[in-house]
Amino acid sequence: MSEYRKHHYVPVFYQKHFANASGLLWVYDRHRKVYQELAPKVVCSQKDLYTLKPDKAPKDQRIESLALGIADAECASALKELVTGKMPPDLSTSETIAYFAGLQFSRLPSSGRYISDVYKKAVEEMMRLTAVSVDRMKSVLDQYSEETGDTVNVSPESMVEAVRGNHLEVVVSERPFLEHIFEHADFLSKWYLRMSWDILAAPAETGFILCDDPFVIVPPRGGKDIGIAVPGAVKYFPLARQFCLRLGDIGGTLRYRKVDRETVGIINQNIAANSERFIMSPVKKQLERVVTDSASADMDPLPRFTHKAVNHDDHGSLQMLTRNPRRYFYMGSASEAP
Repeated sequence: MSEYRKHHYVPVFYQKHFANASGLLWVYDRHRKVYQELAPKVVCSQKDLYTLKPDKAPKDQRIESLALGIADAECASALKELVTGKMPPDLSTSETIAYFAGLQFSRLPSSGRYISDVYKKAVEEMMRLTAVSVDRMKSVLDQYSEETGDTVNVSPESMVEAVRGNHLEVVVSERPFLEHIFEHADFLSKWYLRMSWDILAAPAETGFILCDDPFVIVPPRGGKDIGIAVPGAVKYFPLARQFCLRLGDIGGTLRYRKVDRETVGIINQNIAANSERFIMSPVKKQLERVVTDSASADMDPLPRFTHKAVNHDDHGSLQMLTRNPRRYFYMGSASEAP
């Protein structure tokens, strides 16, 4: 297939659980700073995001049309069963919801940029270490020829000169990101199932919002570490207008809990602050209030992830991967989010 396709990184079926009676969503675009009422099919999509683009061959859309299509169908069924059926969910539904939450964490464009950056810097660092000397480069080229049977038609001297002179550019394909999506989703889902689960139910007069990065990690108040397994960290994943999944520490418990309007407001502020660009609600007035209260009117100055070399020499290097903080909101003087 040569034509491009729009791939939704927040699936349409998921967005529809937050739509208003007209089937539309009020969307705030942090980049353009505008509010619009839009259909889910035009929100949170990117051209060919999950497309394989092999050299001298047609584009391959099967990751999106088959692999993600099958996963999304199963997740849509489990989510529908959860929000319309008996609470709390059974084990099978919980397992699928956990995988869906992991998938939403790993399939985002920001994750794609992060994975590409990690691979690019790793290869650049390998090239730097290889070009420390002509003898080291010769050893690497000889080993490559021995292992692959291919003849290398460049001299070690020219390769060292090319690397040191920055004459080579590392270009990462889409493959590492596409492999990461499913591997990381499976890894994360196993962690989520080990944690304590609360299915939070909002009062009828209000509800939860959605954003383009809906799996939200809120560290303990004053905490500097951000991660799903950090003790005291609370993880939110809005399921529908009425329900939100709250993951706590390792515990394996599951309960259904009604929360008040104030609690819903604090959770929505954390969801909005975690957004990359788009924040969504069925009600414009609520959306405007959450954008203001969470200070999310503008784009965040820092990327979601940063990756840099902390220390390196001719024998190796130490690489630091950082998930940059967002703004976090808590109830009164509580040490953790509600």
